[in-house]
Amino acid sequence: MDSNDKLFIVTDSLEGCRALKRYVVDTDWKVSTFDDADQAIDSIKLEQPAVVVVDLPLDLMQEKFGLLPSLDLDTAYVAILPEVDPREVAKFFHNNASDVLIKPFADKRFRQAIERASNFKCLVRQNRKYREQLETTNRELQDSLRILELDQMAGRQVQSSLLPSTPFKKNDYEIAHKIAPSLYLSGDFVGYNVIFERYLVFYVADVSGHGASSAFLTVLLKFIFNRILRRHTAQNDINVMSKAPEGFIEHINKQIIALGLDKHLTIFAACIDMERNILRYSVAAHMPMPVFVSDGDVRMLPGKGKPVGIFSDCSWDVEEIILPEKFAMVTVSDGVLEFLPGDSLKEKEQYISDTIAKSDASIEEICEGLGVDQVKDAPDDVTVLTLRRGF
Repeated sequence: MDSNDKLFIVTDSLEGCRALKRYVVDTDWKVSTFDDADQAIDSIKLEQPAVVVVDLPLDLMQEKFGLLPSLDLDTAYVAILPEVDPREVAKFFHNNASDVLIKPFADKRFRQAIERASNFKCLVRQNRKYREQLETTNRELQDSLRILELDQMAGRQVQSSLLPSTPFKKNDYEIAHKIAPSLYLSGDFVGYNVIFERYLVFYVADVSGHGASSAFLTVLLKFIFNRILRRHTAQNDINVMSKAPEGFIEHINKQIIALGLDKHLTIFAACIDMERNILRYSVAAHMPMPVFVSDGDVRMLPGKGKPVGIFSDCSWDVEEIILPEKFAMVTVSDGVLEFLPGDSLKEKEQYISDTIAKSDASIEEICEGLGVDQVKDAPDDVTVLTLRRGF
């Protein structure tokens, strides 16, 4: 039985009330009887019983109680009718009566109808309560999502503010970048700067995973990069910079492992001596390798190395090449591979090389040729960094 154990019996006579009350004399129901329909309706509104049994002449029942079951959603109504047209019975069900008893009926049938009506209304109330709770939870979830979205947007603005200006020009060199995050925050990051008016240092990094945790590591990477440059500037370490990026990746690796972030990253780090026009670079599992274009020759730079943040006793080789008067170098993150045509890595790398060879190697033409600007809902962060001289 429902926790609400109030049962109202409404008839047109006291004798009728007593007759129906006898059917439930041995039950737990708290019975109230009424031989006045208006008085009964007033008491129903005041006390809200679990079940109301109505045994009145058909016309009076339809007049007083016809629409009440539809308006009173917490109380179950059982109508007692003489043998009538089935269409009359249907009307009561259409108006949300819980059950209809046709005279004559057994006392067991009467008790079953009351219990069934009570249980049904109990379920209705529970479902309504669950629905209200669900609606409240959904509203709270929507509010939380909106707050999270605002936080993510704010984080994206902060992360974007940490990126260098693009394009950046120094002497004959121009460097530019574009990052298209798969979420609000990106695990891809780039950095570049000029030190001693001679050395152009830059890197392209791709942190494992997506979202806030990966983005936080890019902020740390930016901090480490700037701190190293400030130290070399303060100490006037021109000799050290001539060997850059030697030791740079090793330093980052030590910092990340010490923090125990359970994150790793790939990185391409490089330094150009703009007086001697020499490029020195190191590779930490970055793929695909940068594409180098000069005098119609298109090739991928050699080099390899383990990812950063996994192996504590690891070192990375430094490659060196002499730069011609006119060249272009394009570095992309592996997110580009997700949407390029081709079934194999080799085919995708060839597509990247062909696209760069047909362009002026500007950031705009490269992004358009690779389709970066058209990508919607990218599964991975996408980064493009271009370096040109003599264009």
